[in-house]
Amino acid sequence: MSRMLSAPILLLSSAVLLVTSLTACDSGTPPGTPTNNLPTIPIPHKTTLVASCNSCHGIDGVGNKPDVPFIAGQHASYLETAMRAYLIGDRQHKIMRAAVFDLEVSERQQLAEHFAQLNTAWRSQTNRPLRISRANKIRDIRAGQALSRPCAGCHGEDGNSRKEGVPSLAGLQAEYFIPALESYLQGKRRGAAIMKNFKLSLSQRDIKQLAAFFAVQKRQRSPLGNHLKASDASDALARRCLGCHGHDGNSTHPAIPGLAGQNATYLITAMQRYRDKKRQNKMMVDVAQGLSDEAIRRNAIYFATRAPIAPANRNTVQDGTIKFSPMADGKQLAASCNGCHGDNGNSTTPGIPRLTGLSEDYLQIAIAHYRDNKRQHAVMQLLTRYLSNTDIEKLALYYASQTPANLTPDTRAEKTDSDIDLASTCAGCHGKDGNSQKGDTPSLAGQDADYIVAALHAYKNDMRQHDDMKNAVLALDKKAMRKLADYYSRLPAQKPTVHVMESPEILAQKCDRCHGKDGGKPDADKPRIAGQRQAYLVKALLAYRNKKRQNSMMYNMVAELSRVEIEAIATYYAGQ
Repeated sequence: MSRMLSAPILLLSSAVLLVTSLTACDSGTPPGTPTNNLPTIPIPHKTTLVASCNSCHGIDGVGNKPDVPFIAGQHASYLETAMRAYLIGDRQHKIMRAAVFDLEVSERQQLAEHFAQLNTAWRSQTNRPLRISRANKIRDIRAGQALSRPCAGCHGEDGNSRKEGVPSLAGLQAEYFIPALESYLQGKRRGAAIMKNFKLSLSQRDIKQLAAFFAVQKRQRSPLGNHLKASDASDALARRCLGCHGHDGNSTHPAIPGLAGQNATYLITAMQRYRDKKRQNKMMVDVAQGLSDEAIRRNAIYFATRAPIAPANRNTVQDGTIKFSPMADGKQLAASCNGCHGDNGNSTTPGIPRLTGLSEDYLQIAIAHYRDNKRQHAVMQLLTRYLSNTDIEKLALYYASQTPANLTPDTRAEKTDSDIDLASTCAGCHGKDGNSQKGDTPSLAGQDADYIVAALHAYKNDMRQHDDMKNAVLALDKKAMRKLADYYSRLPAQKPTVHVMESPEILAQKCDRCHGKDGGKPDADKPRIAGQRQAYLVKALLAYRNKKRQNSMMYNMVAELSRVEIEAIATYYAGQ
């Protein structure tokens, strides 16, 4: 770090000395002689100290890096305390520690006083990188519109198809559109020979720009055609589709297409090709197996006649602003899970686990493992790929809050001594009655028996990595696994205790005690947080929660906060 800083510091020192010398020569006054006609030249040593901070924090204390804090106008005592915390390890940051390592106390005080006396206005959250991003998006949309002209003959000028058998592209998410188009161009999808004509004319950038254009077009209902009637619509199969494709076929998942208003003849053809295994997607192939042409036809008409709406915002929006409602957001996200895991997570499908009765902590771990490819399951990896950590917390909160639908007492098998003996080795972690008291360990009570068997096999065969589970199942044969699974599946599941998330307005009442009203008038040894960068506030609060910053008061304040609450409070103060 010292080597990195030495070049600009030496250059700046030389520049200051050179300006002093040249000015002296021009005035005829010997160097070092005071004169009232010259501008004030910064003390070289102080200038070099400040220069080492400017690359990150900006020359005016307000830099452009989203996770680097604004420091202009902060109390000097707070800034000096913060630098000392990096030096002694109470705050963990390699670059900051290297930057302050060789500074004397007086030098830290000089730096703190310099930035404290700056009155630079803290810029709003709409910073330059975001504006560039929006500008790029607009350029992509305009470029995509120009590229879409050859598509208009079949798919319509705005991506709303008027031809039987041709899908509408309007409103399709980029995450779905791009791989779908690439699969046609690469010959992985067949049935549209004309698409091969574009194989050599579309670059990756062209495909991205086309996706940007069609994604923002408003979906309209495609005409049914002369041989199809709206009265033939049937929702008998809709339940199979809604879990992934959303209510009324309006998808909330970035990589799963909406079906509402889609061309009915296209939907019929696509479903038949899945059924006949001419189109490859394991989930869709499984769903379509055994369906008759008539069932497929009536299902397609049902979705074609639904009202299409724009893809839903992942956050609950009220009066044009984002409302803090993690439970409602979790329910919205869960729409893509219910098709397999059942309404409210109460699975009725053999081999598919129920999600109710599982703790928030365990659900978060499991979902993140699928997203991060630590658990191998193609469908789960697809469905979790685009989930953020806050999305996962909201999903976990929603399912942990649902009531387990237990088997009625007369259908539960009686416990036998052999069952109890077999389960005794599991009780230490999973609970005596199958209801775990450990947040990171799943409850087994009421869980699907086929799923438990599959999970035990996965641990035994190293398809799931967990040393304790591996050792626990090594001695189990198939018969013992089945007996154990049946035993736990018949035990009554209990609803776990869930974390009650507080709104940022409630949390702010606690923060304002030290940081002042709305975070804008802090105590002398506390930072101003009103208008501070959201990304930096999240980073700092997480560092306190994870004890990478040592401050007992701050740790106690954030120790029990979820990431959802941390992001909400950071957004709240960034907007002040």
